[in-house]
Amino acid sequence: MTLGNIAFVRSGLVLSRKLSRKRSPYCYPLLNLRAIHPDGYILSDDLEVFHAIEPLSREYLTQQGDIIIRLSIPYTAILIDSDVEGIVVSSNFAIIRSNRNYLLPEYLLWLLNTPDIKKRIYESSSSNMLSAVRPTFFADLEVLPLPLMDQEKISQLNLLAKQESRLLKKLAEEKEKYYAAVIDHIQKSMIGEKTP
Repeated sequence: MTLGNIAFVRSGLVLSRKLSRKRSPYCYPLLNLRAIHPDGYILSDDLEVFHAIEPLSREYLTQQGDIIIRLSIPYTAILIDSDVEGIVVSSNFAIIRSNRNYLLPEYLLWLLNTPDIKKRIYESSSSNMLSAVRPTFFADLEVLPLPLMDQEKISQLNLLAKQESRLLKKLAEEKEKYYAAVIDHIQKSMIGEKTP
């Protein structure tokens, strides 16, 4: 079964078609390549502002449960939750909306980030200079979905692992700041002791 049989797959908006040359009342946050963290989440501070000439169709705006996948290296897939709905998706990304009766978005997120699928993406994109993959690649991608209960188990475990990894990285960053401050304090006190 192909992903296109159980999910809606399309590319994002070609921005030049809807771009207003001046400020407009149709203002949206815009997803760009910088705003995608390699670990698979949106960096809200890096979103840009997009002024459209008219209201945009919902098909180009992020919706809860969407999978957004970068069409160029490193082909990061992210899951949209309620915190990042309503963002314009540019043509640098593919939008995948799965039929939840067959395929859970959280399971699809895990699936698209597996080494096997990543390898297939790289092989598909190696024929062009930009190493970009077409959205049709995902529509034609062969998938064999597990029963929904099994998808749920894998999804929960994957999301838990990602959350733990993010927390551990944050803890490591905080520890580095802490030790840098302690060492700096000790060094200053040592200099103070030696000053007559």
